[in-house]
Amino acid sequence: MLYINQFFKKVLVLIFISPLVFHGQELIEDTFKYKATYKQTAYLDSTDVDFVKIEEMHLLVGKQTSMFASAAMSMQRSLKINRGNSGHTPRAAVTEFPYVIIKDIKKNKKYYTHKIVDDNFYYEENPDDLKWEIHSETKKYKNYNCVKATTNWRGRKYIAWFTKKIPVSDGPYKFNGLPGLIVELYDTKEHYHFELQGFEKLKKPLKVNIKWSDYIKIGKEKLMETFLTYKKDPMTYAYSPTRRMSPEVHKAYVKSFTEMVKKRNNHIELE
Repeated sequence: MLYINQFFKKVLVLIFISPLVFHGQELIEDTFKYKATYKQTAYLDSTDVDFVKIEEMHLLVGKQTSMFASAAMSMQRSLKINRGNSGHTPRAAVTEFPYVIIKDIKKNKKYYTHKIVDDNFYYEENPDDLKWEIHSETKKYKNYNCVKATTNWRGRKYIAWFTKKIPVSDGPYKFNGLPGLIVELYDTKEHYHFELQGFEKLKKPLKVNIKWSDYIKIGKEKLMETFLTYKKDPMTYAYSPTRRMSPEVHKAYVKSFTEMVKKRNNHIELE
């Protein structure tokens, strides 16, 4: 269970954080003092230059921990949709990136969490494969003096611009480890582009206490496989005896969803 202060409960402007399960021990007990907002531009279909998704993403930063997720996650959880009526999810609450990434600096671990219907999954990884080369090149980004850094990571070459003015060794997605906050990050083909829109110190820090309770630990490949299975046939994965559908209609749905999944062929991690 996640316990947070009343400010976070009332405004619901930050990311939704699902309960994590680290059986018998606490994963996170920290206070988030900073919030970075990024614009993420992603070309999810490498064969279609018009198939682009732009979303607002949030990075919450504490002393030992950070969390990164889409802004739409919190809105999704605040909605109460009756599946049996004509209710629908507002477009602003729909995200192409339904994950929460947790970076534990103290343990040098990264955790990728993903909720599929009522199942909470996570996998953990050692971030040692992220190695940066810092260059002498500099530029101005908004009001920040920035330094260039590059890395080859999981099938892509990335260019990052970080600022020492914000002494937070973090950034969007799973990227961190530079002597300052990453304010801009993109791969050389610019299929994925993160741009800092704002950085603020929270007026009321967010205290968090996250414990293992409901999550299912799973391998990365198995989680991706499970998610693809769900995306291709969500009706079967989220089976409900009250939902009735003819075999013909179900088959048509599966065909449509499968074609949609094929278009999402350009994942940020190619390897």
